[in-house]
Amino acid sequence: MVLFDSHCHINAPQFDSDRADVIQRMKDAGMTGAVVIGCEEKELEPLRALVRSEPGFLWGAWALHPEYAPDDAEHMTHKVTVEEIVRANSDPSFVAVGETGLDYYWQKPPVPWQVERFVRHIEAAKRLGKPLIVHARDAEEAAADILASEHAGDTGFVLHCFSSTPEVARKALDAGGMIGINGNVTFKHSAVIQESCRAVPLERILAETDCPYLAPVPKRGKRNEPSFVSYTVAKIAELHGVPPEEAARVTEGNARRFFRIPP
Repeated sequence: MVLFDSHCHINAPQFDSDRADVIQRMKDAGMTGAVVIGCEEKELEPLRALVRSEPGFLWGAWALHPEYAPDDAEHMTHKVTVEEIVRANSDPSFVAVGETGLDYYWQKPPVPWQVERFVRHIEAAKRLGKPLIVHARDAEEAAADILASEHAGDTGFVLHCFSSTPEVARKALDAGGMIGINGNVTFKHSAVIQESCRAVPLERILAETDCPYLAPVPKRGKRNEPSFVSYTVAKIAELHGVPPEEAARVTEGNARRFFRIPP
């Protein structure tokens, strides 16, 4: 199977001891690439070095994560501007702006600074002509509304780690977005996610791991890694009634088109 992980964090400290082995396992599993995400200022330069070390295989994306409040000195030091976001993601090896968005799990709405930061990232993506990777924990409908009102579909976006209803998925699709499906679709109590996955056309799904988090069954409880995307793709295939090889081929192609990566 050809596989692509559209959202991973192999730049995280959890991979410091065996990152090279993880990348080799990706290649051994038939993966054709992955997008590695940076979420704070101190991750930017190490992320750039990592993706440049694997040209044509690893790609980058960067944003300030909505979980980090403006007064969180550990994760950010200033109010990031549109120009700074553009500059950070102008590297040819960076294929998207993200992950950005809303997080109403850690911050209860309304959260005006999250919305303002989200809109700045949308504007930066438009200027770059690159798609958005959207984090919307407990906030997917609110994020979809903002993405529609800001015409983010013009440059493209994905609702990463989708965990909401088919109705919210349809709202995102109507706004020009994609739906990111990851390991939680394999969990026992994920009926809503599975229903949404069935409702979304296969051509609008991106397969992702969000590793080191959310390892799929049968790896649940372990550190997740990009090669485990095969289990998520197999579940997507089951829900759509197609062979795993077809789901792998389609989601790999979806990722390349979405991120403007040549075949």
